[in-house]
Amino acid sequence: MTCREVENLLPLFFDGELEARQMRAVALHSTRCGTCEAELRELERIQELVSDAVHTRVEDVDLSNFWATIEPRLTPPRDGWWTRVQTWWAEHDHGWLIRVPAFGAALAVALLAAFLYLRNTQPTTAPAAPQLAAVDNAASIDSLDTDSESVAVLNDPETRTTVLWVSDDKIVGDAP
Repeated sequence: MTCREVENLLPLFFDGELEARQMRAVALHSTRCGTCEAELRELERIQELVSDAVHTRVEDVDLSNFWATIEPRLTPPRDGWWTRVQTWWAEHDHGWLIRVPAFGAALAVALLAAFLYLRNTQPTTAPAAPQLAAVDNAASIDSLDTDSESVAVLNDPETRTTVLWVSDDKIVGDAP
């Protein structure tokens, strides 16, 4: 590697963002080239200065009232609808006046659903009802022997389609 190539790759090398092969090549070149090694040390020094400056500024930030300022602005999590219904039901005294009609309505809906389900799933009893059988018309070509030189077979199992193409055109370059 040349110094120009390494110079462009040093920031990526320093951040560990190069492929293994490039990392080895840049490291090897940097150990042999004083200029590139000095550039790498300069990058390390700059990172230390930036890191120290950031840590110093972060330590100066007063976070003692941070949560007390944020917490009142947060909205409490909202319960799901079932939890709200259960809470409403538990908080109010409804007695049998509401429970009996509610239970009766739920029972009526359940019976209606069962009736409709069972009515649609019963087989037809008409003796003259035509019975259709599913027929598998799939075909496959296991082998093909031909004297013709222009034969093609297309088989698409997804659409279950087989096409056999036979052309009577002569291939160019063949003797008559």
